[in-house]
Amino acid sequence: MAVNTENVSAGIREWLQGNVTGSRDIPDDYALIENGVLTSLQTVELVMFLEDRFGITVEDEELDEENFGSINAITNLVAGKTG
Repeated sequence: MAVNTENVSAGIREWLQGNVTGSRDIPDDYALIENGVLTSLQTVELVMFLEDRFGITVEDEELDEENFGSINAITNLVAGKTG
C-alpha cells in the first residue's frame, strides 16, 4: 500500500508538534537529532506512532540519524516501507 508522502509528512509534523515541539512548526529539512529536537526516547515513541499509523515495522538498525534526522528523512523511510 503506497502512501501519499504529503500525508506522511503532515502526520509526522502533527506528532512532533503534539509531543515534542509544543506546537512550534519546524521545516521538513530541519535537523531534528543534530539540533536536539528529538531525544532517543522520543525517537522510540515516534517509531511506535509510525508503526501504528502507517502499518510498518522499523528495524533496530534503521534507528539512526540518516532515517530520523529530519521530517523529510522520516517520510522517505515510511514511503520506502509502504511503496
